[in-house]
Amino acid sequence: MMKELKYPFDSALILRKKKALKKRCLEQRNKWAEIRIAVLSGSTVADICDILELFLLNEGIRPQFYQSEFGKYWEDAVFDNPELEHFNPQLIWIHTSTRNIKNMPDITDSEENIKDKLKQEEDKLLEMWEQLEKRYGCPIIQNNFERPLYRILGNQDIADETGGSNFVFRLNDYMYRYKQSHVHFYINDVDGISACFGLRSWQEPKYWYLYKYALNMNAIPEFSYNLFTIVKSLLGKNKKVLALDADNTLWGGVIGECGAENIELGLETASGQIYVEWQQYIRQLKKRGILLTIVSKNEQKSVEEGLRHPSSLLHGNDFAATRIDWENKNVNLQYLAENLNIGLEQIVFVDDNPAERRLVEMNLPMVSVVDEDKAERFIQAIDAAGYFEVTVLTKEDFKRNDMYRENQNRTRFQETFVDYNDYLKNLQMKAV
Repeated sequence: MMKELKYPFDSALILRKKKALKKRCLEQRNKWAEIRIAVLSGSTVADICDILELFLLNEGIRPQFYQSEFGKYWEDAVFDNPELEHFNPQLIWIHTSTRNIKNMPDITDSEENIKDKLKQEEDKLLEMWEQLEKRYGCPIIQNNFERPLYRILGNQDIADETGGSNFVFRLNDYMYRYKQSHVHFYINDVDGISACFGLRSWQEPKYWYLYKYALNMNAIPEFSYNLFTIVKSLLGKNKKVLALDADNTLWGGVIGECGAENIELGLETASGQIYVEWQQYIRQLKKRGILLTIVSKNEQKSVEEGLRHPSSLLHGNDFAATRIDWENKNVNLQYLAENLNIGLEQIVFVDDNPAERRLVEMNLPMVSVVDEDKAERFIQAIDAAGYFEVTVLTKEDFKRNDMYRENQNRTRFQETFVDYNDYLKNLQMKAV
């Protein structure tokens, strides 16, 4: 995989060298996963598709795009379209923005008028989604709406029914309620990424008036990457394992030198609170079905003491597997991948030591390395990179760590038996 396209990336470089990057991507491999993506757009989309293609190619996915005529997203969805039908999309992305809302409220509107306007916009969306599902039966990705650029009512714009911000909020809520009952419908959270980018910069008006882009040209790589995380997740390209160092990663300090009682972990200090919040985040990932592992150059006893710290939210049984010894970490990551029966490309590696990170990058380029030194930035780096993007959560996801740990126990148990038949008998299995 190309480093230039791994998060965090240089947006300006990607925009400047997109043709050269595409050429290098295509030279990387011979076999591809193919996907046909129909883009139904309410604004200019060509550059977005170009950058989205780069991220997909870097992941081994070669897309083919159908692009609607400018502003014809609703017509393409609702009316007969032989060209789109012939294209036979495997995925449909509806690229709309707040500029595509035709019935925004006026401050003189009555409550009844605003309800009518909201109903018109909701019905327009619903007819589009239902027609696409009926005609093509493939997953649909829908942009939610970013907030309006200005607040005509100031701070009350989000609270008052005549406010544009309030109207957008309610329209987005309609999308979210629709999503709850439609498993193949997905939200591209434009409202979220525009807030992170900065709404005033995101909606730079000149890009709309000059090129009919609903977002700042400089934001295109961030936008395309966010969309890419949804597409790769739908194609089963998500990461599944979080591999963690211990010292200065799970807690502050080197436990072998300062002792478990003196590590930074807990609510007593600012540094300790950082590691508590980081462990809370890790624990939530585990509950979602992400496998946790430890890869640490350390003494087994020291790490176990760290996990027994009174303020530790993570304990030994939270980890599906561990490799705690003095072997190089690239070797231990390879061992864990084989032991857990997962691909190296499914691992995300976190280590505060840049030398250890470089060693893994050089020897295992398929592993995703979080390039951060400080615990206070770990969460943001993992979250923004979209390694663990969710499209569907199942009951099996919540049990995955326990299942893998039980498999590990069975494997170790098997190794104590010379005769395989004796091993099977001792499992005391019962058929139902």
